[in-house]
Amino acid sequence: MQGDSEAILCRVIDSMANGLIAIDREGTIFVFNDAAERLLGMEKGKALGKNLLSIVPNSGLVNVLRTGEAETGRPQAVGARTVIANRAPMFRDGELIGAVSVFQDVTEMEKMSRELDSTRALVRTLEEVLGGAGEWMVVVDANGIVTMISEEYAEFNGTTVADAVGKHATQVIENTRMHVVAKTGVAEIGERQSIHGRSLIVNRIPLKDGDRVIGAYGRVVFKTVEQLRELASKMNLLESKVKYYEEELTHLRGARYTFASIVGAGTAISAAKAEAERASRTDSTVLLRGETGTGKELFAHAIHAAGPRRVGPFIKLNCAAVPAELLESELFGYEEGAFTGARRGGKPGKFELAAGGTLFLDEVGDMPLPMQAKLLRVLQEKEVDRLGGTGSRRLDLRLIAATGRNLEEMVGQGTFRADLYYRVNVIPIRIPPLREHPEDLGAIAEAFLARLSADAGEPKRRLSAELLGILRAYPWPGNVRELQNGLERAVAMSPREVLEPEHFPAHLMRYAHGMWKVATPGAVEGGGEGRSAKSPGSLAAVKVEAERSAILSALAAAGGNRTKAAEMLGIHRVKLHEKIKRYGIAGSSGQKK
Repeated sequence: MQGDSEAILCRVIDSMANGLIAIDREGTIFVFNDAAERLLGMEKGKALGKNLLSIVPNSGLVNVLRTGEAETGRPQAVGARTVIANRAPMFRDGELIGAVSVFQDVTEMEKMSRELDSTRALVRTLEEVLGGAGEWMVVVDANGIVTMISEEYAEFNGTTVADAVGKHATQVIENTRMHVVAKTGVAEIGERQSIHGRSLIVNRIPLKDGDRVIGAYGRVVFKTVEQLRELASKMNLLESKVKYYEEELTHLRGARYTFASIVGAGTAISAAKAEAERASRTDSTVLLRGETGTGKELFAHAIHAAGPRRVGPFIKLNCAAVPAELLESELFGYEEGAFTGARRGGKPGKFELAAGGTLFLDEVGDMPLPMQAKLLRVLQEKEVDRLGGTGSRRLDLRLIAATGRNLEEMVGQGTFRADLYYRVNVIPIRIPPLREHPEDLGAIAEAFLARLSADAGEPKRRLSAELLGILRAYPWPGNVRELQNGLERAVAMSPREVLEPEHFPAHLMRYAHGMWKVATPGAVEGGGEGRSAKSPGSLAAVKVEAERSAILSALAAAGGNRTKAAEMLGIHRVKLHEKIKRYGIAGSSGQKK
């Protein structure tokens, strides 16, 4: 019978869900049930008869042997698990003979407790949100029963939070559809709802657990319709401001000129504009060719402004204006520490800055050969590496190049790479010099004068017919830029509304004088035979020469005295001095005043 009782006791101990370990006075294990085997990961056969500390080194059960006092609810780490142990001493006839520990795994319980604490914290947060900031909000469950409501919304509906929670939404909120949204799962955004005679704008949003609707959340977005109208007005104003700022940004970052800025209706300039307009519709590389001052940059701006990348940046770089040793960092950029003096944080190059837009490389024919090779690689690979960088950046831009040099001749001389020439010369556009479309000179001059007058806030100036004839005959080596400079000088030096030849630089008048001499070979005084070969503008040149001769005669008659000479000519002495200087009359500086 005793054996049967022990067997039954062993089966009872092994059937326990809690682990059980008993040790004798020396700490040797003599009871080790199945739950202890599972929780400690140790086979029962290997544990029985062993010292407890060899199995569980941090066990607190040996402390009970030392103190003889029980310990309850003691946590203990066992590998990745946490157990809670109750420990008690065992006595026989008042003598301590061992100790026993009953323990259970609380790892899952701790996890559930933490999740419960998180849920409680989230609920408290939601309650604080609902109750604070003056928001009018409500939450219902799948049956339309109010589970949460903000204090102010409850007050507006003539109730309290305590009274509202637990009731159906229709019993709390007038004209509500919260229960409908909780049933259908279809959100209702920006809906109008009338409560106590006030029109509100509300949102009703279903709450889901996966595909199952578990409730709905409602919020009063606008407490009056007037608030919505006020917001709409502000949004319209902001939209207008954003549009304005976008246009300003596009103007600052993008092209400043369009094809309308290119003045001229002659055959030569019209053909160039037509080619450029066709090129602007593509993303191909354009090479603008023309003499200095013909307006290559103006064409580059216009092509960008008319193309699909017009909202992107327009970045320009004059290859001839940047020293060769700095050109690479200007084009490709650099990383911090790439070289001595490198900007902290690095610097993007022109290629990066032009992303999404257009890069205009002016004077590309002046680029050094080593840089030509690097430029070619970038154009072929469509990737750019910063100096000192370790990674490549993809390029997305349109390239427009310009040059006034003969690239074909340079390719033959070996000063310009043939492969780069073919890469940039995809769509070549020749911009004619001013001397090839003199019929446009009047319109170009008029446009410049209008702008100069607007900038200075003065009345618009105009050219005399005589001056216009001289300007059309002049070859303009500096082209439109030279014309612009001459007009600016004339406007600054003359108070008159009509500009005359005397207001233009002396070298231009000397050219007109030289043309008159060439145009009248073998002229005989008093005869017209030698003047039959006059060039365009020579009538104006005759007047210039006559005026110069009259000044020389007056100075000779006055013995070099400018004051007397001016009286003879009927002009002011200052005006005489200007004409002497303009016509380059030799020896005038030493004559008497």
